[in-house]
Amino acid sequence: MRTKKNVLNNQTGFTLIEAMMVMVILSIVMGLIPLVFQGFAAIDRTIAVEEDYEWNLFLIQLRDELRDHDRLLIYKNRIFIEKHNQSILYESYGDVLRRRVNNLGHEIVLQKINTIRFSENGQVLFLIVDFLSGTKEEAQFFIMGVK
Repeated sequence: MRTKKNVLNNQTGFTLIEAMMVMVILSIVMGLIPLVFQGFAAIDRTIAVEEDYEWNLFLIQLRDELRDHDRLLIYKNRIFIEKHNQSILYESYGDVLRRRVNNLGHEIVLQKINTIRFSENGQVLFLIVDFLSGTKEEAQFFIMGVK
């Protein structure tokens, strides 16, 4: 003779409370995922700050030296500024951009550069720098006439 099993009396499934707890845990984990991505983005921004800081300092220094210059010569990868009886030369040297005053010594103003290009169009100096990291920075300076 066959025995009948009552399927409704089987107590091996999930209860409603267990299913609700699983949903709460999953929603907490899913809520934390955007915070993790925001943390990684913040870390990435802080790493890039050093290169941006160096770039901004260079732009401020170059802008100040272009102001009230006596003579300005622009070449493909170098720029010569004569100001107050001082000759200032910015030139590419390996993977750095160096600054020389009166042809003495050198000061590194930008590091880890791939290429640098100076160009002039009328009264505007264009500067394009490709860094080894793949980032590209551009700047424009209005050149005042010689005194």
